[in-house]
Amino acid sequence: MSAKPKPASRHKVIGRPTNRVDARDVVTGRAKYTGDLSVAGAKPTVLARPPTLGGRIVSVDDRAARALPGVHAVGRVPGGVAVVADTFHHAFQARDALKIKWAAGPLAALSDAGIRARLRSAVPHLGIPPRETAQVEGEFEFAFVSHAPMEVLTAIADVRAHRAEIWFSSQTPMEARADIAASVGLPASAVKVHVIRGGGSFGRRLNYDAAIEAALVSKAAHRPVKLMWSRGDDTRHGRMRPADHHRIRASHAVGRVVAFAHATASVNESYGGQAAASRAAFRRPVAAPLPSESGLYDFGRVSGDLGGVELAIPLGAWRSVDSGTVRTAQEIMVDEVARSLGRDPVAFRRTTLRSKAVKAVLDKAAAAGGWGRTMPAGHGQGVAVHEEYGSCVACLAEIDATDPKKPRVTKVVMAADVGTVVNPLGLEAQLMGTAIDGISTVLQAGLHIDRGAVREGSFADFRWARQRHAPLHFEAHIMPSKGEPGGAGELGVPAASGAVANAYAQATGTSPRRFPLTF
Repeated sequence: MSAKPKPASRHKVIGRPTNRVDARDVVTGRAKYTGDLSVAGAKPTVLARPPTLGGRIVSVDDRAARALPGVHAVGRVPGGVAVVADTFHHAFQARDALKIKWAAGPLAALSDAGIRARLRSAVPHLGIPPRETAQVEGEFEFAFVSHAPMEVLTAIADVRAHRAEIWFSSQTPMEARADIAASVGLPASAVKVHVIRGGGSFGRRLNYDAAIEAALVSKAAHRPVKLMWSRGDDTRHGRMRPADHHRIRASHAVGRVVAFAHATASVNESYGGQAAASRAAFRRPVAAPLPSESGLYDFGRVSGDLGGVELAIPLGAWRSVDSGTVRTAQEIMVDEVARSLGRDPVAFRRTTLRSKAVKAVLDKAAAAGGWGRTMPAGHGQGVAVHEEYGSCVACLAEIDATDPKKPRVTKVVMAADVGTVVNPLGLEAQLMGTAIDGISTVLQAGLHIDRGAVREGSFADFRWARQRHAPLHFEAHIMPSKGEPGGAGELGVPAASGAVANAYAQATGTSPRRFPLTF
């Protein structure tokens, strides 16, 4: 049998719009997640967690909690105090009845303003610009962001003397298995992991905090447990996209950019004396080179440098990882350079982009979105592009900012070249999701740190985009290609974010520098 791929003309699956085979089960509730599973003897379990990040237990009075009906066990684990009960209602009641004295965590004297100041100081210097050039400069701040998957973390664990069995949703089950085994003192060969369907992730399930906690509680309680993080747990103690600060300078002469410098500093995780089991569930993503180094634009001498601030904050790889802020800041600067040169932002990009594919998606989005059309007062258009994962994308956004404090994105048009597309409907859904991510993190969704504690605790105050914030009109255009399939899941976030920020700037005549804009 030949290993040569068959021609596209004979494809029956690749390239055909296909709905999810499990879509009906998902929307009707038939699909099963970890919280839906019934494992013999597994009792609902929750944790009381410290009010500040990294806080420690000084003392626990659990007499009132143990006296409540339905409570089976109360005990300490590295993350706090665990309560095992007949139902989650009983478990939460008992958790709230605990009288715990906490020692403040290592960030108790630090809040947003202090973190921003440290980041600003940690940004490397840009150096001396080329002689006889004019400068366009900008500094940008991005807040911490929660992953906020719709399904909160849940894990079932049954740890015995010589074996363990764990059920949870994971993006890294092999690493999880090894770390769970180490945390309970078993060889990895004695640990069986069941990977369950996940209700959202965006990078959150690269980490397996709940699984390790469930295993530790099960071992201590000598029984199976079903441990759940509440929404408040995951918002206040879950993994976050790091806050970062960017300093960018574009040097131009005779109508063209001859040097582009971009330095950034990000919060890095440092836990010092925290328990090993708590640290084990974190894998710091390898720092990617600044996208400015990829040469997306013909900007002459391109340079980039990285700095960092180590803080005891739980961090994780959030959708699009570094590019989500780096490229956003750069695309804002590209617009500002175009304006300083008296150029149209789309026309300027066309003359400076290196890639024909990126130019093509830009042209498609601009044409389909009606770039340059007359907009009412307080309305604006913005564009941005991104190239990564063997793919490229352009986004055009329109915004109604007649009330600058309550802007509404009214239209999003995206065009993507991802090589050979396996499922066009899936790609369109990915792009739509990244548009909502861009709208959220640019306009209103972020986490504040107040004296070592995360201020937000639910979707009521971590303001992710709701239906009323979604664009009234959305289009996704997929460029025909016979190339190798590229990536799409994270591709659209930087372009959507940059386009929304640029649309807001045009609509309001401002130069936004801190994101989300509500901060």
